[in-house]
Amino acid sequence: QQKENARERERELSVCFQVVIPLTSLQGTNRSSNPNNPAEKYIQVSTVDNHEFWFMGFVNYEKAARNLQEAPAYAN
Repeated sequence: QQKENARERERELSVCFQVVIPLTSLQGTNRSSNPNNPAEKYIQVSTVDNHEFWFMGFVNYEKAARNLQEAPAYAN
């Protein structure tokens, strides 16, 4: 029951918003997953001004990770 209560609180605290990061500010990306639930995958995005963003809930995680990794090549 404690796990169910924690999940309920998680759902209540979830917030969706849009973030725009200029390609010239993108420093790198890292793939990550929850060790207790490998299906829960994340992508960490770092910027040149030392900001970090964690994204989750992708329709196609592999494609999103690949596109973010290749994105700096299109910064021109």
